[in-house]
Amino acid sequence: MIENYRDEFIQVYRKMLSIKAVNPSGGGNGEFERANFLKELVLSWSRNLKFEEYVAESNGLKRPNLLFLLDGGKRTNIWFVGHMDTVSEGDLSLWKYPPFEGTVVGDLIYGRGSCDNGQGIMSSLLALKYFIDHPNEMKNNIGVILVSDEEAGSKYGIQYVLSKRKFSENDYFVVPDFGTPDGSEIEVAEKGIMWLKFNVEGIQCHGSTPNKGKNAHRLARELERRLDVALHRKFNGIDKLFTVPYSTFEPTKVEPGTSSINIIPGKESFYFDMRIIPQYRVKEVYGEIEKICEEFSKDFDAPVKIEIVQMEEPSFNGPEGKKFVETLKNIIKEKRGIEPKEIGIGGGTCGAFFRKAGYPTIVWGTLDEVEHMPNEYAKISNMEKDAEVFIELVKKFDH
Repeated sequence: MIENYRDEFIQVYRKMLSIKAVNPSGGGNGEFERANFLKELVLSWSRNLKFEEYVAESNGLKRPNLLFLLDGGKRTNIWFVGHMDTVSEGDLSLWKYPPFEGTVVGDLIYGRGSCDNGQGIMSSLLALKYFIDHPNEMKNNIGVILVSDEEAGSKYGIQYVLSKRKFSENDYFVVPDFGTPDGSEIEVAEKGIMWLKFNVEGIQCHGSTPNKGKNAHRLARELERRLDVALHRKFNGIDKLFTVPYSTFEPTKVEPGTSSINIIPGKESFYFDMRIIPQYRVKEVYGEIEKICEEFSKDFDAPVKIEIVQMEEPSFNGPEGKKFVETLKNIIKEKRGIEPKEIGIGGGTCGAFFRKAGYPTIVWGTLDEVEHMPNEYAKISNMEKDAEVFIELVKKFDH
C-alpha cells in the first residue's frame, strides 16, 4: 500500500529540497522557511494531530523544532526524529544537477540534504501519513520530531527541545540518520565527541631576526605532536562494537597567526577532532589534555588557552532498549531476509542526546554513504522501504 503514496511524496521531497535550510555555521539562514513548509503540510493531513513547536534563536535567526503526535490512546509513543538543516552545497562546479532543486533521475533524487537527512524525514512522515489513513492498525502512538541545528551540534535543535519538553518512560525514539546500503547495521551507541581549539602564544618579530621572537607556528606544531602521541598512547582501548574500534584524536583545522612570509608569527590556533569510545569519559580525556598543555607551557614559557567547541560524552542504550532493538532486528530480518547487527559509530546524531537523557533510541536507515558530498542523492525506493519497516515497528512493538 506504500506505493499509493509514491507520487505525492516525491513532490513533497522535491519541494522540501528546493527550500534552502543550510545551517548558519555553513553560511546559510537556517531552517525557518523549510520548517514552515513542513508544518503547514503535515498539519493539513489531519485535525487529530497533536502539535508542539519549540523555537530557539541564534544571532537573530529563528530555529524551529516541530513535534507531531498521532495519539491513538496507546501506552507507548514511538517517535521518528529527523533534522531539517543541511551543510552547504560546497563547490557548485562539482554538481551535475542543481543542489537545491530535487532532481529526480530514475530511482534517485539529487540535492543537498536528500540523503542527510531528507530521506529520513520523508520515510518518517510517510509512516505518519499511513497511520493517519489507517488509525486502526496502530499498536503504539506514532510521532515525528523535526529539528534544527544537527549539523552544528544541536544546541538550537534537539538539545533545546530536551531542555523545554519532558518525555517519559513510555517514549521510544528512532533516528533515521545513519545507514548502510542494505540496512544491515543498527546503530546503538556513539562515541564521545570533543572538538577543541588550542591557542598558542609566542612573540612576533621580523623573519630575519627570529632570535628576537618566539615562533608560535613551531610551538603549535610541537604541542600538536605532544597531544597526538600522548592521547593515542594513554587512551588506546579497543571496542569492537564500533566500525572504527578505537578512540581517534585528529588534528584538523589551523588558523595562522600571520599572512606574511617575512613575519615570525606571535600566535597560532589549531583544532583537534576527537571521538572517544565509551570505556573512557570525555572529561577524563580533557583533564589529561589540560596536564599536557600545562607541561608544555612550562617547558617553552608559552601560554596555551583551550577553547571547547563541542563536548559530548559517549551514548549507549540501557537494558530497557534491548527489546526495542530486537523488535526492529526481527522486522528487518522478516522483510529483507538479512540478519542485521548492532554497531557503534563515531559520528554524532540526535540519538546521542536521547540516550544520554535515558530514553531507548535506535539510529537506523537504508542509505548510500553520500552525505555532505557533491551530487548527494537518495533512493526513492529506500524511502519507501524504510517507511514500511517503521510502520511494522509501530504495529508490532510491545512495551
